[in-house]
Amino acid sequence: MNTLHRPLLKIALTVVFILAAAADLHAKKTIGVIMTGDIPYYRAIHEAFVAEINSRFAGSEKIEIILQRPFPNPISWSNAARKLIAFDVDLIVTYGLPAAEAVIHEKSRIPLVYAGLFEPENAAIKAKNATGCGFKVPLSSILRYFKRLKTVNTLGILFCSLEEDSVRQFETMQDLAAQQNIKTEKIDIRSRADLDKLKAMESDVVFISGSSLVHLFLDDIIKLLEQQRIPVATIFPDDTEAGVLVTLSQPPISQGHLAAEMAWQILLGTKPADINAYTFRDTELVFNKVEARRLEIDFPIQLLIEATRVIE
Repeated sequence: MNTLHRPLLKIALTVVFILAAAADLHAKKTIGVIMTGDIPYYRAIHEAFVAEINSRFAGSEKIEIILQRPFPNPISWSNAARKLIAFDVDLIVTYGLPAAEAVIHEKSRIPLVYAGLFEPENAAIKAKNATGCGFKVPLSSILRYFKRLKTVNTLGILFCSLEEDSVRQFETMQDLAAQQNIKTEKIDIRSRADLDKLKAMESDVVFISGSSLVHLFLDDIIKLLEQQRIPVATIFPDDTEAGVLVTLSQPPISQGHLAAEMAWQILLGTKPADINAYTFRDTELVFNKVEARRLEIDFPIQLLIEATRVIE
């Protein structure tokens, strides 16, 4: 080859390489998303995630999001994870602990960003290709609010034994009640048929854990407990104002935004192990005075001033 042509060949190859790299940079990215359950809390996280991730990639890469909303049970969570792995997505995002566990169990090379986890530092999330965020809510405060509103001899706890974080919440509330000589009534909800257990409840108040399955049946649960005039508290927002008396929750939008930031960094090449997980500790306290009047309960003014919002 003519020696004069060699520099031109090198330049041409360099240009081809740069163009190929640029094409790859602007190639479409695919994100697979799994909700542990199709409930308002996770939908709010997802809406915030989608808005933020699209804004970060606006004008550069195209983002395709494949959303899986399985029914809350182990087989469905596992199937949803396997589908996204089969699609060979660039990144998997999960809302809720069971969905994250299902993805990790498959031992895939695909990076994972999780959100919506209760006390993630206590969750069994051990994978080098995973990072994310979650929340912490002081469950002791819920018991304190209940005691300010009425005499509590027995605390009912609704949870789902299929969801590890829901079980931890049950155990924490059970321990808190025992410390104050309060009995507990354990109600494990694993299917709609288990709602019949509520008809025979003898609790003075009921705490609903952050279980996807339980919150899928929230409206029916509230109706059954209203018939027995039993007040309810939970750690997920009652967006439909179904009749939860006390809600102490972490705002989901911030988790969606942070999950999107983490996803953006990973899609640009950062390893999940180099992104610190984060736990949100800010909370919103909502009192429902409409439900209080129905139950003939009065909120002390000293308690009302603690609220972020009061439903009149």
